[in-house]
Amino acid sequence: MRNSLIWLLVLFCAGLAQAQSMYRWVDQEGKVHYGDRPPPKAAREVQEKKYAAPVADKQLPYALRQAAESYPVSLYVTPDCPTACKDGRDYLNKRGVPFTEKVVVTNEDVAALRQRLGGGDVVVPVLQVGEETRKGYLETTWANLLDAAGYPQASGRR
Repeated sequence: MRNSLIWLLVLFCAGLAQAQSMYRWVDQEGKVHYGDRPPPKAAREVQEKKYAAPVADKQLPYALRQAAESYPVSLYVTPDCPTACKDGRDYLNKRGVPFTEKVVVTNEDVAALRQRLGGGDVVVPVLQVGEETRKGYLETTWANLLDAAGYPQASGRR
């Protein structure tokens, strides 16, 4: 009985770890759709993206791992943002903060970021820590946001 429960748990966890697919497509009327199911045959401009379940990096120090799990960090940049985006990226790397970089390229990307920011102008880089966001790069503002989320001053990563 105990062995069968263990195998059942292993199979369940293996199913959760598989990659998920997300689709973006345009219908006959030009309307853009997003979803986790494959689009209909008549769809145009179909894009599929696979996302794997996040895996905790056991190499990270405990405090950094806890902060990253509770308040994941995303950095939004554009291709034409050389200085401020590089400075922001360098600061996160220097501090040892694990982050996901998202490049804003299309009009849909800009609209989605504007919605995430609650409207107004989109100024990059944008730092998102958990649900909190900050526009533009200012080291003290970013430091305060990361400190409040529990990120250590120095990660101890090598």
